Amino acid sequence: VISHLCEVCYSNFQHVADVIPKITALPRSCVVIPCSFKMEEEYVTRLRVLWVTIKGGYMFHTDPDDVLDNFKGRTRLIGNPDEQDCSVEMDNVQTHDNGPFCFRAERENERYSFNNSCVFIIMRAPDKPVMSSLPEDIEPGTRVAVKCSVNHTCSSHPPQITWSVPTARETISHSHMGGGVWETVSAVTFIPTGYEEKDEIVCTAKFWGGKTQENTAFLSIRSNRVRSCCKLHYKHTPLIMFLFISLHFMCSVLFCETLLCIWNNRFIKAISPVKPWFTVNL
Repeated sequence: VISHLCEVCYSNFQHVADVIPKITALPRSCVVIPCSFKMEEEYVTRLRVLWVTIKGGYMFHTDPDDVLDNFKGRTRLIGNPDEQDCSVEMDNVQTHDNGPFCFRAERENERYSFNNSCVFIIMRAPDKPVMSSLPEDIEPGTRVAVKCSVNHTCSSHPPQITWSVPTARETISHSHMGGGVWETVSAVTFIPTGYEEKDEIVCTAKFWGGKTQENTAFLSIRSNRVRSCCKLHYKHTPLIMFLFISLHFMCSVLFCETLLCIWNNRFIKAISPVKPWFTVNL
């Protein structure tokens, strides 16, 4: 029914198009409407691709002056008509850009309509990123590989993926999942130290247009904090600094176990579960 409503002033002879009836889009971002068609090669040469609204105005036209004011500067053809590709991109999607929008074509004074050529756009919130599973009880200093993937509809401006932890060897990949949906994947390697302030890793996807979405995973890392002397509050005299550094070295290298440093006005006392108590008098 929609196709027939959009066929005003077009020839009754219809060709076949392949347009998804419904696609989703993120407001303020961009959306690609995949489109292909079948015509005899003799008709394809110098063919102009058009996209019309249900009222007959142009959402896209090869002549920008003919485009409706609401769509000027926001739509562009990304398909090649010579390859029977009529895909179009709409940028800065507005909540009222619901359609339907129908594909049409012209060649010189001839106009062509197509079956299955109309699409509705459904607005939705940005997809939440998906993170790969992380190993448990990670040993500090171990390289950990993790991936974060997110789906989107804007292939020309894929989401930017960032991480809450320092990463190395980042690999970004993009793939078309079909149906006007693309996937962006960030694969990184990070090396936990055991001194992380937070026991989580956050993957954030920033979409074209400014909206963001994130996902959080729990980090199970063997903490190194208990292997260090506690921070002491004292006057930073050279002698005390030397003693503290010495205790820290023994804690980290010699004992390699929990070492608790206790400070008062006269001495520093170190406690270890595997070594006897000892006191350093000041």
